[in-house]
Amino acid sequence: MVKVSIVIPTFNRKDYLKECLDSVLTQDYKNLEIIISDDNSTDKTEILVKEYQKKFPFIKYVKNTKYPKGPNGNKNNGLDYAIGEIVGILDDDDFLIEKNAITLMVDKINNGYDVVMCNCVRSDDNTFSGKGIEESREVFYEEMLCGKLHGEFWSLYKREVIGNKRFDTDLYGGEGTLWKQIVKGKKIFYIHKAFRLYRIHRDSVTHLNYVYASKVIKNYERDIEYFGKEMKKKCPCYLATIYKGASYYAKILGEYKKGFKYIFESIKLCPKYKASYVMFLVMFLPKKIIPFLSKVRRFFGKN
Repeated sequence: MVKVSIVIPTFNRKDYLKECLDSVLTQDYKNLEIIISDDNSTDKTEILVKEYQKKFPFIKYVKNTKYPKGPNGNKNNGLDYAIGEIVGILDDDDFLIEKNAITLMVDKINNGYDVVMCNCVRSDDNTFSGKGIEESREVFYEEMLCGKLHGEFWSLYKREVIGNKRFDTDLYGGEGTLWKQIVKGKKIFYIHKAFRLYRIHRDSVTHLNYVYASKVIKNYERDIEYFGKEMKKKCPCYLATIYKGASYYAKILGEYKKGFKYIFESIKLCPKYKASYVMFLVMFLPKKIIPFLSKVRRFFGKN
């Protein structure tokens, strides 16, 4: 059995971490290495982990002193310590819900795939968080590049696929930027089952995007910088949605000139994309109305 490294980045979530850790320890796949990368917690996380280490010596506990503080830097720190042939990252507030999840995913990698994805179930409404695919099958880089698969999935990777590539610490979230870089030219398989619970709460990245708007806008800008030319050829209307997203956060930041620039780019790329015209109108509204409009958009998106 090849060794699988599960990186769990954590910060001040001792209770969530315990549930997450227990879900990995009860997996039926036994050749595991668990790396807990702590962003210097102050809530007795270290005491908790050291108690686990007494019984499970394959648990590594490492503090992030090398990278900038934050989710991406902390993940990078954990990846630096991974020695398994297969690697996955599991957020400390999530957990695995199927005891054979890792076994089933490793089987696919052993059958010739470089990356294996599965779906997640949302904690707030019990629906799949990953969208755009409805069956277990091989998926292709272009599908990921062009946003046909979107939302939250969970993946295991051959460590050689990740290599020395790491998350951009200038971004808040934005994991997709790295994933699109590393999966290009690789064989990817998707299992249409929810193996992970994706927890939604007020401290999750999903709900903090507005607070960290100055970093979130860079997620869109980095995608445009790295993949814009390729998207323009293969999926211009999807690129238009990225420009529209960038304009939204430019509006939040009060950077109206940049916001209008991104909207015009969106309309040029896909004149039929109605949301760009709506965003053009939103640019004229007071900034304080944006959080309300976001709630309305999420409500209609779920209903």
